[in-house]
Amino acid sequence: MALPPTRQVVQVLRYPDGIPREQDFGMDRRPLAAPTAGEVVVRNHWLSLDPCLRPLLGGRYAIPRPERGAVVPGGAVGRVVESNAEHLGVGDWVVGDTGWCDYAVMSQDVLRRVDPDLAPPSTALGVLGIPGLTAWAGMHTIGRPQPGETVLVSTAAGAVGSVAGQLARRAGCRTVGIAGLEAKCMIAREAFGFDECVSHLSPGFAEDLRAACPDGIDVYFDNVGGPVLEAALSLLRPQARVVLCGLSSQYNQSGRPPGPNLGPVIAARATLQGLVVFDHLDRFDEFTNEVAPLVRDGSVQYRESVSDGLASAPTAFIAMMSGRNLGKSLVRLAE
Repeated sequence: MALPPTRQVVQVLRYPDGIPREQDFGMDRRPLAAPTAGEVVVRNHWLSLDPCLRPLLGGRYAIPRPERGAVVPGGAVGRVVESNAEHLGVGDWVVGDTGWCDYAVMSQDVLRRVDPDLAPPSTALGVLGIPGLTAWAGMHTIGRPQPGETVLVSTAAGAVGSVAGQLARRAGCRTVGIAGLEAKCMIAREAFGFDECVSHLSPGFAEDLRAACPDGIDVYFDNVGGPVLEAALSLLRPQARVVLCGLSSQYNQSGRPPGPNLGPVIAARATLQGLVVFDHLDRFDEFTNEVAPLVRDGSVQYRESVSDGLASAPTAFIAMMSGRNLGKSLVRLAE
């Protein structure tokens, strides 16, 4: 196919203060370069919207934030439309960190091939991508759920939490979810199989959570931090394990709130351990071999919140950071 001379991108105009706003982003057209040796041109079909972008833009992440005018960072799934690389050919599906754009010139070394026969390509950004690996690694290496235990998961209707809960249920555990809107709690119970789900928006959240976990919790998979984490820590059973995965309740804040009361952690002789998914990329094949068949036969369910067109990405990202998404947030650029 003939390639366009330019590509469309979403660029960083301002660093967000609080919840991101439309004015923080802008559309631009830039030249589309020809691939040099070892490079390919990727036509993106799906863009990934990820909560970790917010602390990255705020300068509170493990890597430097992008400069103003830079393409907004983010992952994407697309097809190779031109190749000057040995290991990738035209027509191959790939996933990689292309940024928010319709076309990207990428080194073959930073792309991973996607098998479209395994599952829909969009799942390489969700249940079979980094969010799924995050849930799987957290449960396998830190949570280690055992039959009969109670496992609590926050953001239970989100891309990571929904998978974490289903993996715990498959391990023979009683699963309790935490979500915001009651509609999300309903999805957590009906689609993702949580035995209970509690809304953290309820005025009586702490009491509701205690009622849902009358015997305490053995594993807590935390994606939010803040008051939700504090409420969960008060329910720890002896030798409980806490997976510290994310702090989404704080991503839109400029300051750092005080930490939780750690007294219950000491009393329970519990383990709190941070999870960084990039430490587990070498286990991607192991994760895929275990989870892909479960996705294919419907044993592991997933949901996607989809917006259409590159220009919709900022609005969809803002909606996600305001809690208005369900499952994995994606932007569809092409079928």
